[in-house]
Amino acid sequence: MDAVRLDVAQAFLLVFGWIVVFYALRAYGRTKSQAMLLLGLGFAFVTLGAVVAGILFNFYTTDLTAVETFQASFQALGFLVIVLSLVKAKG
Repeated sequence: MDAVRLDVAQAFLLVFGWIVVFYALRAYGRTKSQAMLLLGLGFAFVTLGAVVAGILFNFYTTDLTAVETFQASFQALGFLVIVLSLVKAKG
């Protein structure tokens, strides 16, 4: 049952994460704002890291420490890019 809840949570994360990426990249296409491009890329890293970590853990029985390290690395990179997008938008 816990695995099912994890899969459902991963599915929501995937759907809503890519919706944010879609809208950010669409805004970039309309405005050519580098901040929107960076925002989309940042959320893509955050979403991709979480989804790939779930796949590694569920289907490849990768060690939980390795999976969490992978996920944390992608999320940290994603949030760094998001911060850069906010700085870029400000100035």
